[in-house]
Amino acid sequence: MELKLLNENDSFLKNVAIAWDFDVDGEPADLIRDMSKIMIESNGIGLAAPQVGVGKRIFIMGNSEKLIACINPTIVESIGEVKELEGCLSFPKLWLHVRRAETVKVRYFNIVGQEIEAEFSGLMARVFQHEYDHLDGICFDSKVGKVSLDLAKRRRKKNSR
Repeated sequence: MELKLLNENDSFLKNVAIAWDFDVDGEPADLIRDMSKIMIESNGIGLAAPQVGVGKRIFIMGNSEKLIACINPTIVESIGEVKELEGCLSFPKLWLHVRRAETVKVRYFNIVGQEIEAEFSGLMARVFQHEYDHLDGICFDSKVGKVSLDLAKRRRKKNSR
């Protein structure tokens, strides 16, 4: 199946993804390989399966040097709060200031079904939370007020001329 990045107007992004079942779905290696290719070609640092039309609870984050695949992730604890600029591959050139936890303690399964417990801070915590939201059908534009969103969209339109 040829995957392609969905854009912000695709209603599929609002769907809640279902768990990956290793017994039924098998190993997600092919999906993760295809997703990583799209993410890297798009200069991204995170990509959730729903962004490529796959309604499963999987996302990747990192870069070509170090890629982390998170399958059926959960956030165990959120610590602190920061408000920083972030973007999204499905929302090209739209930049919003979004509040996120500064540090997250998480659990997820890796590509072979081994459970991992980890703690992420800074940028990786932000990416984890952003991609995790996609699995619940939440896009980052819904995390800011209408005025902020309208201003950001006007800025994007002006900069694309």
